[in-house]
Amino acid sequence: MALKRRESRNRFPEGNRYQPVKPKGVSLLKIFKGLEEELAGPSLQLRGGRVLDIDGCAGVLACDDNIIRLRLKDTVLTVLGSNLQVLDFSAYTLTVTGDIRSIELEPLPKRKGAGK
Repeated sequence: MALKRRESRNRFPEGNRYQPVKPKGVSLLKIFKGLEEELAGPSLQLRGGRVLDIDGCAGVLACDDNIIRLRLKDTVLTVLGSNLQVLDFSAYTLTVTGDIRSIELEPLPKRKGAGK
């Protein structure tokens, strides 16, 4: 009885072991590097016209039953409505509740002498 010769894993006639070629592509870090600023900026989520969640809040400029003004990274956010309340204020996160009628965004005014 003859022993069956075991075939090698290498099935190429040259006898060299096949080395898979890694595809040259763009890494995910390079793809998302351009979006880094946008992803790191403030975000707003309005739920049902009664709850507004804000991530990236740098401070409260004004707070009243009808108006809340907040300072974001380089923007002033104004929330207009009635019975407005700030429920949760932690590090860079804020929740506003009440009857929200409008949300306005305007650029943060430049200070004098800031360009020097």
